[in-house]
Amino acid sequence: PDRQVTVYSRTLKRLFPEVPVVIGGVEASLRRFAHYDYWQDKVGRSILVGSGADMISFGMGEKSLVEVCDKLRDGIPIHRITNVKGTCYISDNAPSKALLLPSYEEVSESKEKYAEAAAIEYYEQDSKRGKVLAQKHGEKYVVQLPQADPLSQKEMDHVYSLNYMRAWHPMYDKDGGIPALEEVKFSITS
Repeated sequence: PDRQVTVYSRTLKRLFPEVPVVIGGVEASLRRFAHYDYWQDKVGRSILVGSGADMISFGMGEKSLVEVCDKLRDGIPIHRITNVKGTCYISDNAPSKALLLPSYEEVSESKEKYAEAAAIEYYEQDSKRGKVLAQKHGEKYVVQLPQADPLSQKEMDHVYSLNYMRAWHPMYDKDGGIPALEEVKFSITS
């Protein structure tokens, strides 16, 4: 379906409301703050607001996702996990150390405010010097912690040594595969 992350997240929350839902990947990462929605030709809210998910793991999520899962295993409720780099969550308040972005309401009404928010987001994408960001959406805040530290060479080698299929699911064979795979098949992760 269109907007797969939102559709699947809402479905999971409806069927299993007590189970934490952490979203990630390109769709969630690119829509973690107010963003331009090409399908609707307007600025959309953070995917956290519309999807019902509890958290976003953005960027390279290998470290942050493991850390979140370890905390959940240790009995920490998902809404109390607010200190894992590479994640976003919704809060009633902006953390005192957060750099405030123009609100969803401001960026949806002003191209200048949208550009200001986008520039701040861009300049804070650094695991060493990036700041905590917060953007108001109505009465709540979407909070983004700094990007997770990059994997070491050893960690990266381990990830790529795992037994991934590195191909489309066999159900797509009848359709000739997935053409988009050709674009990324031999890409280099950096």
